Amino acid sequence: MFPSRTMWRRACVAAVISIFQVGLALGLDFPYVAYVNSTDVYVRSGPGRDYYPTGKLQKGEQVEVYRHDPGGWLAVRPPRSSFSWVSSRHLDKLDDHLAVVNSERVVARVGSAFSDVRDVIQVRLDRDEKVELAEPPAADSPWCKISPPAGEFRWIFAKYVDHELPPDLVADQREAGADDRAGLSKGEDESDAQHNEALRAEVAGEVARLRGLEHIDMELSAIVAQDISQWSFDELRGRAQEALEPAQGPLERGRASVLLDKLARFDDIKRRHDALAKAPLRGAESATRVGADLRQARRAQDERFDGVGRLSPVVSQRTGGPQYALLDESGAVRSFVTPAPGVNLRPFVDKQIGVNGQRGYLTDLQRQHISVQRISLLETQRR
Repeated sequence: MFPSRTMWRRACVAAVISIFQVGLALGLDFPYVAYVNSTDVYVRSGPGRDYYPTGKLQKGEQVEVYRHDPGGWLAVRPPRSSFSWVSSRHLDKLDDHLAVVNSERVVARVGSAFSDVRDVIQVRLDRDEKVELAEPPAADSPWCKISPPAGEFRWIFAKYVDHELPPDLVADQREAGADDRAGLSKGEDESDAQHNEALRAEVAGEVARLRGLEHIDMELSAIVAQDISQWSFDELRGRAQEALEPAQGPLERGRASVLLDKLARFDDIKRRHDALAKAPLRGAESATRVGADLRQARRAQDERFDGVGRLSPVVSQRTGGPQYALLDESGAVRSFVTPAPGVNLRPFVDKQIGVNGQRGYLTDLQRQHISVQRISLLETQRR
């Protein structure tokens, strides 16, 4: 007897719930690594089957999970083959691997390996932001293919993911290792084995260097979340420059260059702040000018945050919609925000705050969305 559609739905829901319960029981920190447990599993451009697929993953492949979304969908780092599209007229090519954005609020569209569809928008790029080119742009093409920018996600359904490598793949790896050792003992060319080992070491080194750049970026976010008078980037800049020197692949060079560019921008903000703090007051005209400089410095200080405004709860009937919004001085929505796992926004309601986190874009609401990871209270500073 075949199960009814209702029974099948209940089984799927139970499987999804078990995934989340296991995560809670293990006390998982985000992001965490999980493994695909089936073959030909779609990753999608949004948390639902209505969003177009962007690629496929095979059994045993790793995914890095950043968020659990409603309906049993996991927001994951875009897999290695992922890409996005940007209009060519908004990019100025720097070299074969990098380009710079030449306009404000430029749309990045999520790309698909299966078609030219590019309807989903998650991220908007700022002027002078550098992006990594996924491939050299064609001279006559209106679109440029780039690596997914910071803040973009892809989604996979929770039942296709386990927290451990599938047991049959673990057994296969053990057998393959035993066969390799046996083959070498039977006369396998030792130089081939050394060559393969060198390739594995090279790949491991590239992964380790990319992880190091990610850690530097996380430390940078932690520094700029502090008071601007405490900023110091000398140590991070030195580490980023050291990472750029041995960088071999375009991905490494691109990410190191983007990180150094970001450090330079924050250094400039710090210099402007320090210069303003030393400016003397001489008469009404000077005071007016200094007042304008203070407002400019405030805007510059806000650049260290992904979003700034007065936190207000959102009352909506929409399932899975944003819980809060950041409002400007007139009460208009600047961006919608949702707390990342472990973050509590409730104590900051009706307060002026700056937030850092993963930036995205809600197409249906036509507003930026931030998954908040860090919060800074600004109300006292503004007064």
